[in-house]
Amino acid sequence: MYSTSPPQQQEKNPGKKCNDADCMTKKTIKTSKNDYCAKLKIKLGALQQCEETYKGKKTEYEHKKCRFVSTEKNYRIFRNVELSVGIQLKQASGNIEKNITSYVTFDTNLSAALTDLLATVKTTKTKFSDLRDAGCKLDACCKDSCNRTQWAIITGEKFEDCGDDKHKPEHPNHEKRPADCENAVSIFHQLIHEPASLSKEIDIILNSAADVIGIQTFSNITSLSQQFLPAVKGNAKIFDDFIVDRMTKGSTDLATAQANLSQTIKDLNDAEFAEFNARIDLDAYNGVKEFLCHHKCECVCEGEGRLDKCKCEICEICHEVTKIYSIETEDKIPATPPAQ
Repeated sequence: MYSTSPPQQQEKNPGKKCNDADCMTKKTIKTSKNDYCAKLKIKLGALQQCEETYKGKKTEYEHKKCRFVSTEKNYRIFRNVELSVGIQLKQASGNIEKNITSYVTFDTNLSAALTDLLATVKTTKTKFSDLRDAGCKLDACCKDSCNRTQWAIITGEKFEDCGDDKHKPEHPNHEKRPADCENAVSIFHQLIHEPASLSKEIDIILNSAADVIGIQTFSNITSLSQQFLPAVKGNAKIFDDFIVDRMTKGSTDLATAQANLSQTIKDLNDAEFAEFNARIDLDAYNGVKEFLCHHKCECVCEGEGRLDKCKCEICEICHEVTKIYSIETEDKIPATPPAQ
C-alpha cells in the first residue's frame, strides 16, 4: 500500500535515517522493480498486439457489414421479383393454357359447324337450282296455249288473244270455286319467279360460308396450343426457375453473411475487451513499477512502528467502503409507513 502524500522520513528512533540501500527490503524492491520493468515490455507488446487485432477486427467488421448489406439487398431484389413477377407469370401461363384449350375447342367446333353448313348450303343450292328449273318449266306450261283450259279452271281466268275479255271468268260458276284456289295466281307467280331470287341468295350464302371457312382456317387457332403455348410456358418456367434459384442461393448467402457478421461482431467485442484488459494490465504493471521506483511509503524503512501508518490508511479505506455500502443499502430499504 502506498500514499500520495509527500515522502515522510520521520524517524521512530531519533538519530536513525531511512537510507539503508543494502537492507533486505531495498534489495527485494529492486528485484521486483527489475522484474516489473521486464514484464512491462511484454505487456506493452501484448497491448500493441491487441490494438492491431482490434483494428483488424474493426476493418473486418466493416467489410462483413458491407457484404451483408449488399447480400441482403440482392436477396430482396430477387425475392421481390419472384413475388411480383415470377409467381404471377407461372399462374398466368396456367390461365393462358386453360383459355387456349377452350379456344381450340371452340375453334374445332366452329370448323365442324362451318363445314357442315357449307355442305348444307351446297345441297341447298342444288335443290334451289332444281326449283328454278321447275319454275321455268311451270312458266312455260302456264304460257302454253294447250294449258289454257287448266289455267282457267285453276285460276278462274282465261286468256284471249285480244279484247277486254282477257280476265273475265270462263263460265258463270267462277264465284263457286274452292277457297284454296282464290290465291292461285299469286301462288303461281311465286313458284315461277321466287326460285330465281332464291338461287341468287344461295350463291351469296355459299360464297360467304366459303369465305368464313377461309378466315377461320387462316386464323389457325390450333397453332396457339402447338407453338405459342409451349413457348410461353417454357420461357415462364425458365425465368421463374432462374429467379427461384437466385433467391434460394441468395437466402443461403444471406444466412452465411449474417453468421459471418455475427461472428465478426463477437470477435470485435472480444478484441475490444482484450485491448481494454491489456491496457489495464499495462497500467497496473506501470503503476507498480512507478511505486517501486519512486515509493512514498515509510514501511520500507527499518524500525519499530513503520507499519502503523499503513494500517491506519487501510482502516480508513475499509471505513469508507463500509460507509458507501451502508448508504446504498439504506437507499434501497423501503420507507416504514407512518403509524396509524
